[in-house]
Amino acid sequence: MTTREALHHLVDELPEEQTELASLWLEDLRHAADEDGPPLDAEVLTSIDRGVADVRAGRVKPLAEYERERGL
Repeated sequence: MTTREALHHLVDELPEEQTELASLWLEDLRHAADEDGPPLDAEVLTSIDRGVADVRAGRVKPLAEYERERGL
C-alpha cells in the first residue's frame, strides 16, 4: 500500500465528528508544503508522525470534546 493509499484509508476510518479537524490539519500540511510556505523541519515531521500514531491507536477525541475541555 502506498503512503497516499494509507492516508485515504485513515481518513475513511475517521468518525464523522473528526473529519472537520482532520481536514483543517491536512489543509495546513498542504499549505506548509507549498513553495512559499514554511519548511517542514524534523521537529514538525516528528510531531506529525506522533499524531498519525495516535490516530492509528485510537488515542483521539471528538472536536467538540476537545473544544469543551479548553473552553472554546
